[in-house]
Amino acid sequence: MQTISILVQEKPQLLFVQNPSMLLAFIACLYRLVSHNIVIVDRHTTFRINKEPKLSVDHFMFKFFHWFTIRFADLTMVTNKYLAELVENKGGIPFVLPDKLPEIKPTEQLQLKEGFNILLISSFGYDEPIDIVLQSMKMLEGENINLYVTGNYKKLGNAIVNGCKENVIFTGFLPEADYINMLFAVDAVMVLTTADHCMLCGCYEAISAGKPLLTSAKLVLLEYFDKAVFVNNTCDEIVSGIKQIIDNYPGCVDNTMLMRRSLGNKWMELYEQLNVTLEDIIKNENQ
Repeated sequence: MQTISILVQEKPQLLFVQNPSMLLAFIACLYRLVSHNIVIVDRHTTFRINKEPKLSVDHFMFKFFHWFTIRFADLTMVTNKYLAELVENKGGIPFVLPDKLPEIKPTEQLQLKEGFNILLISSFGYDEPIDIVLQSMKMLEGENINLYVTGNYKKLGNAIVNGCKENVIFTGFLPEADYINMLFAVDAVMVLTTADHCMLCGCYEAISAGKPLLTSAKLVLLEYFDKAVFVNNTCDEIVSGIKQIIDNYPGCVDNTMLMRRSLGNKWMELYEQLNVTLEDIIKNENQ
């Protein structure tokens, strides 16, 4: 209701809305129909492409909002080509703009355990193969390799947490400053998913911190983070990927720095294209 009140009072001619929230994106597109002003939807994860459809009111409402927010937005911003095709198939106009590499700096130098330290960026989501990673660390016991795991580890259950070896350290949820300090303190970063067509924020953060990145061999990740170390989500491949980074550490760091420059330049080019596209939309709307 507050959003609707602001739209009525301000009457913005150019309105950007983030999706999620799907509901607020729906309200913005309703505003587009009523006002005939321009609405741009910045849409990231609300596609449910990796979830089984259900016969429920919730799923029906999602499908309706999904179609409506794509069909009646002037432009839908997505992170990769596959999602852009989904938008086009629903009658929308997509623009591919991956996340910008974050500008992050440490505020404190952390002292971690001796050995090679890896940060597993996790939220313990349904798409994260945490159990496989933990099994992989058991295979690496005694090799002076430590894994720090972020996120609410209580979702795993006490039996699993207590069954981990000493080379696995659960950090719990970290405040932003502590999280950034951890990023810069470790030697490498691991970000894994079983989901297809999903860009991972942790990958961007690893590149920004200049850390070698080990991530899942999914198409959108292979295409964008092309100099990372890629693995299928199996114990053997995860162990092999970790050892590959350790054995060629200077080269992996160099590859990360190359990606950081390349992705920064690529994003600026896309951002300039977006500005041109927005100018064209505004010009056409005013004619």
